[in-house]
Amino acid sequence: MTQEMSRDLRPSRRAIAIAAIPAVDCIFNQANTALNLTIVGLSPLQLLRGGLLLLLSITCAFIIAKDPRKLFSLPISVIAGLMLIAGIVTKELGSTGGIVVAGVIPYGQMLYWLMLWSAAVLLCSTTADAWVILKGLAIGSVMTAASVFLGLAVGTGNFYAGDAVRSSAGWFETAKMITGVLVTGGVILLFLGQRTQGWMHPLLACFTFTACIATYARAGAVALFISLSWLLLWLCVWGHRSHRSGRHFACLSLLICGIVAASVSPGQLFSRWNDVKDSEAAGSGRATFWQIAIDDFAKNSPVNQLVGRGYSSMSEMLYEKYGDDIKHTHNDGLDMLLVGGTVGCVWLLIFIFDFARRAFMCPISSASRSASIAILLTYLCHGQLTGQIWGTDAMTYYTLSLSSIFVLRQNTFQENINVLNQPSGLRQT
Repeated sequence: MTQEMSRDLRPSRRAIAIAAIPAVDCIFNQANTALNLTIVGLSPLQLLRGGLLLLLSITCAFIIAKDPRKLFSLPISVIAGLMLIAGIVTKELGSTGGIVVAGVIPYGQMLYWLMLWSAAVLLCSTTADAWVILKGLAIGSVMTAASVFLGLAVGTGNFYAGDAVRSSAGWFETAKMITGVLVTGGVILLFLGQRTQGWMHPLLACFTFTACIATYARAGAVALFISLSWLLLWLCVWGHRSHRSGRHFACLSLLICGIVAASVSPGQLFSRWNDVKDSEAAGSGRATFWQIAIDDFAKNSPVNQLVGRGYSSMSEMLYEKYGDDIKHTHNDGLDMLLVGGTVGCVWLLIFIFDFARRAFMCPISSASRSASIAILLTYLCHGQLTGQIWGTDAMTYYTLSLSSIFVLRQNTFQENINVLNQPSGLRQT
């Protein structure tokens, strides 16, 4: 029995391998942009993710084939998501006779984080596994933040130079996707800091949060503000057992405010948000192409309204009617409405509802509930303001972090039940 307990205290090699993926992906993601290498027509990042997708798919299929009951341990949104991709691809093949490479990549990206999520659920069920995955995500977010500040120092990755601001996204392809990583990573660091009660985790969280601001991506700023506001509300109203964490959080918030005040000029900030008052250009044109997407859906055929028109068709429509190569609507709800129709929107609601349901099952006074709601709010902000489901980085962080927190909460609950069910003499021992 002692050997079994010691094994439970150590993470499995499979969990360590999954935990290493965010850091490895962070490196390959930036090398892909900085070096612009291609191997047999594919970038190193595409080869890495394609190889991992194949490996993860084979692993999940082998586990389920060996024990079909494992299929029921997968979240319903995973199974529904796989069915949705299969249905969209089948319809697109039937209506167009083929899918261009540019249209295949988004489906592959969505399939990648669904399979990584599935593998984590099937392979990692112990408390030690959940902790090591959270630590892996935290390391990846700190590496991402370091890249942002390094890029700021050397003057690279400024996607908003046209708005007269000095920003950076490091060597990543876009600033919009990495802010989901930075905010979620900061919440994970604060959650990990509950165990140590020291200053290291809050300071690292401050590092990632400040990096999010340094990108000048507005969806990230909104997500950061809402998530921190929720955490502050939780500490004031329900988190009475976290007094020391509350002091750390208060100092962290003041530190972030001080850094922002010292490094961000009001002129640059107003320049970045100046288009909000423009009814047509608000949100870098979102006010216009969101309306285009809604009008197009309303005029579509009943079949397309039900099951969607596919990613390539959506991109072509946006380019034709908006005149800019924006690929998708930068809104998960509208993306699903056009790509997967009403069926796609139902899947998205299932995905959000499932996470929300499990988050609210945690006691309101628990750190698990505060962190899971903060991460869910981060996704909702990013998903509705910039679109995330086609981005592997951020979606990996949302799904793996929330699943790991739920595993920790479930295992803690089960351990408490086991202790209560023990004979009194053994319980004292």
